[in-house]
Formats: sequence, C-alpha cells, structure tokens
Amino acid sequence: MCRRCLILLCLLLFGGCMQSKNIDEYAYVLNVGVERGSTMPYLVTMLVSVPNGSEETKVENRVISAEARSFSEAYETLNAVYPSRLSFSRTSLLAIGEDLAKNGEQTAFLDFAFGKADLWQNLRIVVSKDPIREVFEGWISDGDPSLRKIKTAAGELMRASGTAADTGYGTYREAVSDKRFDAMLAYAGATEYGLTEDLVGNEAYPETGGSLLTESILKTSIAGSAVFRGDHMVGILDGRHTMEVLMATGAFKRGEMRFVLPDGQPVTAAFYRVRAPKRRGRGTQASAELFLEADLLAPETLSMESDALKSFLEKQLEAELSTVFRALQRVGSDAMGFGSVQAKRFRSAEEWEAYDWDADYRAMTVAFRVNVMISQRPHDPGTE
Repeated sequence: MCRRCLILLCLLLFGGCMQSKNIDEYAYVLNVGVERGSTMPYLVTMLVSVPNGSEETKVENRVISAEARSFSEAYETLNAVYPSRLSFSRTSLLAIGEDLAKNGEQTAFLDFAFGKADLWQNLRIVVSKDPIREVFEGWISDGDPSLRKIKTAAGELMRASGTAADTGYGTYREAVSDKRFDAMLAYAGATEYGLTEDLVGNEAYPETGGSLLTESILKTSIAGSAVFRGDHMVGILDGRHTMEVLMATGAFKRGEMRFVLPDGQPVTAAFYRVRAPKRRGRGTQASAELFLEADLLAPETLSMESDALKSFLEKQLEAELSTVFRALQRVGSDAMGFGSVQAKRFRSAEEWEAYDWDADYRAMTVAFRVNVMISQRPHDPGTE
C-alpha cells in the first residue's frame, strides 16, 4: 500500500516534467499577421524562429501561413503540420492587412487571438500595404538572424524620428472601445512601395516616403501612418503629417523637418518636445498650445535673423497643424485626441456616452499656437 502511494505521489509530482519539451523543440513566433484569405475569411501568417543550438546566431527564420475561419483554427493547423511546437512568448509585432483594416474586420479576430495566444497588450501593431508574407520575409537578415537588433532599431527610429506611429495593441483597443480618440498605426510595406496620396494632399515633403529602415538594410520599410476612425482605416498620413499629429497629442519626442524660407533658402530643423502641450476644449471650440525646441542645421548660413526665423517656424507649423486637423476631421478621425480633452468635463462614462461627440467634432474649430525656442547647442542627430 505504501509503495503504491509512493508511486502515485511521484507521478503527481513529476508527471508534468515527463511531458515537458526541450527548448529546442519550440519554434518562437516573432511576428503574427492577418489579412483576407482567398478561400477562407482569414490568411494568418507567422514569422517563426527555430533555435538550432545554444548560440543566438544559430537560428533559422521561416515564414509560415494558413487560411482559416479563426485564429484558433489557423494556430491548430500550423501547429499540427509544423515540426516544432509554436510558442508566442517572444512575439513582438502584429501586422494587419490593409484590406481588413479598411473594413474593420480585424478587431473581433484580434480580440480572440489575444485571448487564445496570451499575447502582450503592448505588442507593436502595424498595417501592411503589401502581402504580409512579403513584408515578414523582408525583415529576415543574415546579419541579424534573431531579428532582435533590427526590431529594436525599428522601434527606436519610430520613436526618435516621429515619422510613424509607435502604437501598441492596448492603445489601439482602448481607442476602439472608449471612443475618446482614434488610433494611428505604423504603415509597412515591401521594398519600392510608395505612400499613396495622404489625407492632406499632394504636398511634397522629404519625409513623405522616407523609410525608417532603408533598402540597403532590409527589404521591408515602415513610413507614415494608417489613420483610423474606430476600427476602420480611413486614410494615410505621410511622415511629416504624422509628426504633426504626434506634436498635437503630446506623443512627439523628436524629429526633423525641412522648410523653405521666403527667399527660397531651405532650412532643416530638428524639433524636440520641451513639455506636454496645453489642450483645452468645450463643445465645438478647442485649442492646443505646443512647446518645442529647434536645432538648426548650419544656422550660420541662414539669411534670416533668429527672432524672425522663430516666428516663421511657429506660423508655418500652426498653419500645417490646422491643415492636418481639417483633413482628419473630414474623414471623422479624432487622431489628435480632442475627444479625450472633452471627456474630462464629464463625471461618468455614462455621461460621456450620452454626449454626441461626433456632432461637435464635425463642427469643431481648433486654435493652434506653437512656441519654438531656437537652440544654441550644436545640432547632433544622434542624440536626444
């Protein structure tokens, strides 16, 4: 009897270990993507990393995909046919096909995926212009088989340049559910893709098609942002206009812009956020005051005095911010987040939900005021 109890105890204590897998038996899903399928509702694509040894360089990256009616079905299909068990413990990026995003078909799918795979809420989320398989394959590099350096650099450049929105899934989900602001997601594509005309128009800025990761490094690039109204993608903003939206929301950290002075002389300014903007709003009236510092590239060659240049930059940014706001307003997107300013007036979520914010937003006018401090320090694009 005692011997049987001892055997049973050992099974209870160590049975789980008998079923455990060696670390090399797992394939780690680095990226997950979903787009419309050709025969089933969804095409789910994964970029997986398979360790071939203890060294970080000994990994093999593969792109696998399956069409399915749900994330669960795609996962079970891929897990059944793939020799290694799929693990989401290292997943850091989620891509949505532009075809799904424009119709708002991704939200229910993503909610189920996050519940099923236990993905991180701060997972970076992007919209893919091109087939997601091509985009994921473009991230694979022999020089960085783990993709850690490349993906870290992408995140740092998104934050440092301001030319693409760096948005996590949690923020996107909050925008969809609370309706106090609308989301912007980074816009990705394969090599030689170009941003179509953005919401503002045909202005030709150097930042319009500027990729954060150039063709010499990767075959996939990130530039500009997809703009949403709720869970529907309603347009694209190029790099410069993305920067201006981030300035208005307070999410901007730094970024470079090029201007042309009245005498035709070009000037490049690296802007830094000095402090959070002051934003106010009530009904159809709102205001936003921005505080920026500007480093000028080769200021000694400029024909304009410092005070005049300061005034020029402030007026130029104020005009551009107003133009971008009106473009967002036309498609009903509150990507600048004035709804979150209005919501502070209400004492409860029920009061906010009863308020017809959409009607006031469509009629809203915003007064932008920009304060620029011309920096005396030498311009160094490598520091923040």
